[in-house]
Amino acid sequence: MKFLKNSGGAVIIACIIAFLIALFVAFFTAKQVKSTSTVEFCNSCHEMTPFYETWASGKHGSDEKGVIKAKCVDCHLPHDNLANYLKTKTLAGIHDMIAHWTGKKTDWLKLWKNRGPYVHSAYESGCKECHKKLVAPGIPTKAYTAHKTYLVGQTKRTCLDCHHEVGHGDLVTKFRELIAKK
Repeated sequence: MKFLKNSGGAVIIACIIAFLIALFVAFFTAKQVKSTSTVEFCNSCHEMTPFYETWASGKHGSDEKGVIKAKCVDCHLPHDNLANYLKTKTLAGIHDMIAHWTGKKTDWLKLWKNRGPYVHSAYESGCKECHKKLVAPGIPTKAYTAHKTYLVGQTKRTCLDCHHEVGHGDLVTKFRELIAKK
């Protein structure tokens, strides 16, 4: 009994220390998530240059087009819940680092050819995060009809089935140009 009475202060101090450590880890993690979510960070590896260039000249890129500027993580990470976002970000980051360090090359043209005309690793939830009003007043009738069909679940088409070049423009042409230069 005497031990329990004497250790009460130690338990409180241990809880305070554990809380401070957890707070530090949470702050550090949040800072890392933020710093690795910039377009500049994503483009820091030379493998991403074609993606950066086609994004920059695209509708959501850095060139002045008068629309929303999207970061890589806005499209290429899921926005359905925080746990899935962080898991996907971590796994993609590990994959990309290993590929960069080992010099692994991806044959993007072959990948596109084998999987159809438009291959993307973008998430529908990213589109929905920014484009909440798909049937807003003033949009063309054709777009209104297509979006209404999508919203009520009468189609299996995704945002990128119709808007496949919105993020990067024509990546296939870009990769063909790079191969021709070699």
